[in-house]
Amino acid sequence: MKSKICRSLKNAISFAMDQEKKARNFYLSCMERAINPGVRAFFKELAAEEAAHLKLLQETRLTGADTLAPSDVADYHLTEFMVDVQFTPEITYQEALVMAMKKEEKAYLFYSAWQGRCASEKISNVFGHLATEELKHKKKIEAIYDSEILQWD
Repeated sequence: MKSKICRSLKNAISFAMDQEKKARNFYLSCMERAINPGVRAFFKELAAEEAAHLKLLQETRLTGADTLAPSDVADYHLTEFMVDVQFTPEITYQEALVMAMKKEEKAYLFYSAWQGRCASEKISNVFGHLATEELKHKKKIEAIYDSEILQWD
């Protein structure tokens, strides 16, 4: 499988698009099934972020990957102290935040691993850029968790 994905930029982008579609569809499914309106809105926002990744990949497929490159993003590492949360329709906002952080962390690790597997610099940069984007999402959710959950008295 590695050789097929790393064989061309087109294959790498198609592979990444499939991953982003799965993530978007997961968040949309959670949005549709969640009971709490605030949690539904949160999942809708996450689905929109994944849709933005899809749009970026579609544009990259047309224009090439010359502008994509990984960048440094600080990681708060909050997820290292948390256990995975499974979705239920009754999921709380706090649980939804944890579930999303863990999902974004896994996506970051997934793309980081693929970044190191492909010899082509352009393909590696696509995966590195996606890893950076996932880490940015994780960091954003961690900041929300820190300010809205951990700061509670």
